[in-house]
Amino acid sequence: MLHTPDQKHFDYRNYYDSYFTPLMEQLGYDQTPHCTRHTCISMLTEAHVDQTMIKKIVGHSGAMTLTERIYTHLDIETLVEAINKI
Repeated sequence: MLHTPDQKHFDYRNYYDSYFTPLMEQLGYDQTPHCTRHTCISMLTEAHVDQTMIKKIVGHSGAMTLTERIYTHLDIETLVEAINKI
């Protein structure tokens, strides 16, 4: 979802140092990118989004059952609809 100006994937350290930290300082927040995962998962749960969709959205493939990993196929539009609930 996020990329560099030349359309390349962010290296975590580059994103954290160049974008996330300055934004948090500007907003006066003391948060980490991992904090946003907690917030996102909590908000999706409160919006009654299916747990399999939440795992797919946040990339928790290790927490998925074999059935979820192998046999559950969710298209991007379905995942975007889930995110839009929050």
